Formats: sequence, structure tokens, C-alpha cells
Amino acid sequence: MKFLYKIHSGFDGFRPAVLPERIKDRRLRLGWRHYIDVVEKGWECWVYFHGPHSFENGVYVKGVIDDIEHVNRVVIIRVREHRTDQPITSKPTSVRVADIVRPRYRQVFIWPDEWTTVTQCEPNACTKRLCEECDTWKQLPFIEEGQLANPSRLRWSNYKDLVSTHWIVPSRCYEPHVKDEIRELTRRFTSFKCGEMAYAYPFALSLFKQLQSRKQLDFDYVVPIPLSPDKIEIGEEHRTLVLAQELGRLLDVRVQEMLMLSSSVSKRRMQAAGFTVPQFEYEYGKSLELDIPDNVNRILLVDDVITRGSTVAQALDAIAKKQPDVEVVVATVGRMIVKEAVLDDQGFKKQ
Repeated sequence: MKFLYKIHSGFDGFRPAVLPERIKDRRLRLGWRHYIDVVEKGWECWVYFHGPHSFENGVYVKGVIDDIEHVNRVVIIRVREHRTDQPITSKPTSVRVADIVRPRYRQVFIWPDEWTTVTQCEPNACTKRLCEECDTWKQLPFIEEGQLANPSRLRWSNYKDLVSTHWIVPSRCYEPHVKDEIRELTRRFTSFKCGEMAYAYPFALSLFKQLQSRKQLDFDYVVPIPLSPDKIEIGEEHRTLVLAQELGRLLDVRVQEMLMLSSSVSKRRMQAAGFTVPQFEYEYGKSLELDIPDNVNRILLVDDVITRGSTVAQALDAIAKKQPDVEVVVATVGRMIVKEAVLDDQGFKKQ
């Protein structure tokens, strides 16, 4: 469910320019005189500003409902995106929102289910962050709870939760009858891994939605899995960093590269040379360095895809050794379709 909340700046001078003063610890308090009994935590809310002050009418805040004070009739929004200089929605969406919130003497409106804004789904549209208005993104198949098993290499690791968003078809998939939507999603994900960074935003948005559904939104830092030094040397895109930056923007959480590799360790190359998974993990863990602040309580550790979890396991172990009290949530866009990962194949198998 999504709400639209209208603010008239002439009422008490609340306009987009003063948002930094009103947002405290990423929270925005909104008086909610009517229909507060309908509101639930986790629902989305967009804040629309209009009025006599000098700014363009439109949506300047997007967030999710974090708390409800029924006695005070106040709803607290956890802000995930805001601007002070111009609306954060596209022109067509701003026009539609303005039409919905047009009635006077009302503050709260329900986002109409019948809205359908067809956006051509291609990298340029993704770069402009129009995905929430895109039918293609809306129809992406998500992994649902109960479909996944925990990765085998994480069985001895300490972590709070593992959140994965989309099934990805590996080059050798045990299931030949995979839905066309999953194969198309895999094509886009492969394009992202090959350097098409425009897809970082839609995949980060998918991850945000999964984290939101799991009520995992509060973190001190978003931390990407590091890029190998040999890839840095040849100028390869650091896709987990870009993904983390987009996700940090949606969560309004700082992004910091706390994990570094002192040498290049490639699982694929080592396995091709006959090394075992434990041997790779040993070499990877030995080259992994950690620079973590002292005041950290919760971290979101981000990787693009996870199969059995060898890389993530070493990152978790490094964090646990340095600061054992830090709570870590692991987030990955993709989960490879391998037998040991699948509890329920209804999410990707053709019927």
C-alpha cells in the first residue's frame, strides 16, 4: 500500500527547503489527523508539497512508515530519498500526483492501483531512476520466503539475515524448464556483471523492497564485497560498490569500503587449476583486510550474487574476528538456481 501526503507550505512555512531541519535521524514526523487507524508500518509514503512559497509543486520525499503514534496522531516516516531543490518524480508522475491530491482540506490520499505508467525499459530509463513507473520492473519475479535454503558455506558464519531478491540461471542449470521471465532477468543481470551500470538502480530497488518486506532497514553502514586488485588495475567496474551506493541512497545509509583485498584471488581460476573450495577460501581469507570503525553496530554486507557463499563467508569471518558484536545482514541481488539452494521451485519453474 502506498500513501500520498500533501503539505501546504503556507500553513506553517513547511517547504522543501527546510527538510534538512525537519528530518532527524532519517525520520520525518507528519501530523496525521485522519485515517491513522488505516496506516500500517512498512507501507510507503510520498510527500507532496505545494503552496505560495517559491518552489515547484511536487513530491520531495519518499519513505516508508516507520512508527505510528496513535495518541498524538503522528506518523513517522523513515526517509529513503528526498530533495530540496526540485521534485524527485518525473514530470508525468508529478502531474498525476497533483491531480490525485487536488481536493482541498485533505492531507492523506491512497495511491490509485489503476495507475499504469508505461516506461520503455532500457538502460537510459534505468539511469534516470524511472523504474517504479516501469511495467517491466513491476513484473520482475521476486524470490519469496520459503523458497530458499541457506548457502552451504555460510553454515558456520555468524549473520543476522540473508536477503536475496531474484533467481538467476547459471550456465549449467539443473532445471531445463525455467520461466521466460527468469531468463530475461538473467540476461539483464549478466549485462550488469558485464559493466552495464545502469541496471544497478533497478536491482538496488528490488533489494530495497525485499529488505523492506523483511523489516531490515536500519544500518550504520552499507559495505560492498571488495573488487579484486587485478580487476581494479584493468579498470573493471566495481559493480558491488555501485550497487551498494544505489542501495545506500535508497536506505539513506552511509556506504563505506571496509573490506579490501591485498592480492588477487580468483575462485574461478583456482578451481580451473584444480584447487578445492576450502583452499580458495583459505587464500581469499588470508588476503582479506578489514578497516572497520569502532562505533559500528549493524552492517549491510552487499554482494551481487551468491551461490554457495564462499566469498561472503570469509567476509563475515573477517568482521566477526575484528568486531564480534557487530550485527551483519547479507544482501544479494541474485541467487543462483542450484539444487542445494532450492526449497521450492515454483518461483522459477515453468508449469
